[in-house]
Parts: sequence; structure tokens; C-alpha cells
Amino acid sequence: LERQLLMQNQMRERQTAMQIAWTREFLKYFGTFFGLAAVGLTAGAIKKKNPGVLLPIVPLSFIFAYQYDMGYGTLLQRIKG
Repeated sequence: LERQLLMQNQMRERQTAMQIAWTREFLKYFGTFFGLAAVGLTAGAIKKKNPGVLLPIVPLSFIFAYQYDMGYGTLLQRIKG
């Protein structure tokens, strides 16, 4: 029984490590997309003189912040707590 519990704990730790690794990899691509989108939307807002063009940055920034916290922050420790 003790060996089975150790194996389950080890599998859970591996699954968590895989999730963090996937999140960090995803963050690379999403960070690039977010940066390009922010630059493009800012340029579009300046060109059209309409600050409403910048609105898509708000939800994208929440997604970026969540992914960053998941990959490099303390989100998993807070979830466990």
C-alpha cells in the first residue's frame, strides 16, 4: 500500500511537471503573439486616432498573466493550498 501511494505521488508530480513545461512552451508562442498584437493594435490606434482599437489587449493581457503565473509564478502552490 505504501509503495502504491509513493507511485501515485510520483505520477502526480510528473503530471504537474509536464503541465508546467507545456505552459512555459505555450507562453513563448503566446508571448510573441501578444507582443506583436500589442504593437500592431497600438500602431492602428495611433493611425486611426481611435483608442477603442486597443480593447483586445485587455483580455489578451489577462490570458498572458495567467499563463505566466502558471509557468513561472506560484499559481500551483496557491491551488494546492
